[in-house]
Amino acid sequence: MTVQEDLQKLIRLQEVDSRLQEIREKREEVEQAILHVREPLTRLEAERDEQIEEVAKLREEAQGLERTTQEFAEKVQKSKEKLPQIKTQEEYFALQKEIEVIERRKGEDEEKLLRNMELFEESQRKKDELVAQCKEEEESFLKNREEMLADSNLFDAEEAELNTRREEIIQTIDPRYLVHYNKFAQHKVGPAVVQIIDGNCQGCHMTLPPQLFNDVRKGASIITCSFCNRILYAENQACRNES
Repeated sequence: MTVQEDLQKLIRLQEVDSRLQEIREKREEVEQAILHVREPLTRLEAERDEQIEEVAKLREEAQGLERTTQEFAEKVQKSKEKLPQIKTQEEYFALQKEIEVIERRKGEDEEKLLRNMELFEESQRKKDELVAQCKEEEESFLKNREEMLADSNLFDAEEAELNTRREEIIQTIDPRYLVHYNKFAQHKVGPAVVQIIDGNCQGCHMTLPPQLFNDVRKGASIITCSFCNRILYAENQACRNES
């Protein structure tokens, strides 16, 4: 295989890799767009979950108040049952005072329970609304995501074809040149194979020595830029895309 053929294969490999990178970037754009489209649903889900926690908290508080009011009611009943057994006026007044205190605390808890139930009903209503909104927003999101993924999946066939072509090209390139090419490709520092235009390297944009430019045009060997070490080719050495 001639140097010129190796050079042209390196250029074709770079074209394939460039297109594969474009496809990867487009897929990343779709993924970011999907995350953006999902933001309203994410916010609604957070509100819904917070409201569910609030409902559970109010329910737990109500259960606690129901227990205490029942306990107070039982204490009042027991204290009243003791009244007929009282023998002194002092004990009678003391027990009456105790009953009044218990009944007052029972009444306070009953008022708290009523307020709690009002809050619970309002919180439950908000939760039900948010659950319904989440369901509606999720249906909309899933539909949009399906459409966006369908657009992204259009690249699947092309990507598979490009990967196959890439493997075929790699098998035919001199390993020495492939190692040099991969150093740039792996570190993503721009193209590894660049053209000379008006005597300038299109990788680092430095003006090349005339002798180096002439050596590239001759095509007797693979020439690298004396500044950035990229593989160079002249305009007449560029190959056309494979169909």
